[in-house]
Amino acid sequence: MVDTSANRERWGWGLLWVILAVVLALHVGWAVTRPVSDEELQGLPDQLEYLQLARNLVSGNGYSFIDARLGAKVLAFRTPGYPLFLAACRANVRAIQVVQAVIATSMVLAIFLLAQLLSRPIDRGGGGARVGASEARRMGWIAAVLVGFSPILIYFGGLILSETLFAAMLLWGMVLLIVGYGSTSGRARVIPWLGGGILLALSTLVRPSGIGLAVLLGFAAAFVNRPGRGAYQEGSSSMRLRWPLPIGATMLALTILALLPWAIRNRGLLHSWVWLDTNAGYTFYDGYNPDATGASDQKFVKYMPQLRQMDELNRSKYLRDLAIDYARAHPRHVLELAAAKFVRTWSPMPLSEQFSQRKYQLVGLLYSLPFDLLVLWGLATGNLSRSAKVYVLLPAIYLSVIHMLTVGSLRYRLPAEAPLAILAASALAQMNSGRRSNAAFEVAD
Repeated sequence: MVDTSANRERWGWGLLWVILAVVLALHVGWAVTRPVSDEELQGLPDQLEYLQLARNLVSGNGYSFIDARLGAKVLAFRTPGYPLFLAACRANVRAIQVVQAVIATSMVLAIFLLAQLLSRPIDRGGGGARVGASEARRMGWIAAVLVGFSPILIYFGGLILSETLFAAMLLWGMVLLIVGYGSTSGRARVIPWLGGGILLALSTLVRPSGIGLAVLLGFAAAFVNRPGRGAYQEGSSSMRLRWPLPIGATMLALTILALLPWAIRNRGLLHSWVWLDTNAGYTFYDGYNPDATGASDQKFVKYMPQLRQMDELNRSKYLRDLAIDYARAHPRHVLELAAAKFVRTWSPMPLSEQFSQRKYQLVGLLYSLPFDLLVLWGLATGNLSRSAKVYVLLPAIYLSVIHMLTVGSLRYRLPAEAPLAILAASALAQMNSGRRSNAAFEVAD
């Protein structure tokens, strides 16, 4: 019996659909067991703030909510991306949880595609040996499993927080950028490339910390396909996008255009150009104050009655100025806090009091510790080119720097973990390539 390429392709996609079905069932099953009452959601107050915004939008009361800590109405405290998503689900908590389960499952497909693109078989010069197609497929399957069964992604998919949506937008944006550069169909390749840039630019409205990702990843995607150096290439013409603007200018323009309607709205209501949010001052002071530990703890609001006398713009500015003054006066503490924030973000087990129970720490360790070791192994070895490794590593570097400057938490690394799964998968695929008779995924070959 002849084992054809078409048969291998069918088996490959069949296995992927099985993985997707199992992951979807797992995510939906977890989602429908999560609480939906406001009392239960109060454990993470951000959830209720997002829901208040969505409920006001659905009821026609405008984009605002009451900050319970101050009893004050705020108009631009949160960027509108995630509340608009909640409003599209009619602010129904159960519907939101199920839709987020579907979105999280879509990341499994996205990581499979990205792994395939970054390990696409290529000639190593002069018609020589090729990187094996079977190894590329194994990488895709392994990365899909690592992402699909991530306990962090599963857990946050059941919360009314922006991490799941932001992580999916980041990952699909990365896929589209690479698809655009990998096409040889002339002008059509610009469409997915621009789509990736637009998706990354819009992700800033979901999480303001993502404001630099479109520019950063737009540049990085170009280097993945450098002739003779990329992880894959379709010839030297792959770099010539038929687009009049430079990469950086295009991505910067897309980011500005994505934020412009929000900024115009804030200019009209607050008489100031607020491009992101008025929560920035709180976040900054949260990270730099005499009691700061690197974790997020905004109890300081209770001990600052002067905040009640200010509007939301002046509150943000006041707290930001206090944070800057403290950082300037305590440079050593700033460095200590940066280290603490990095550790909190990338700790293999949760460090917050809320998840201090042994079961949470054990689950975190069992998944994250092997995952992190595989990522380091894939970074040091693996079959990806250096440019491809940098591409999947950039979100982790970028978000680490951002949160070393603000506050650190396990939740903030969630969007970066999915791209890192490709590094982990490359390490396992390379190891399995030497043991084909024992490799579980070789059935497809």
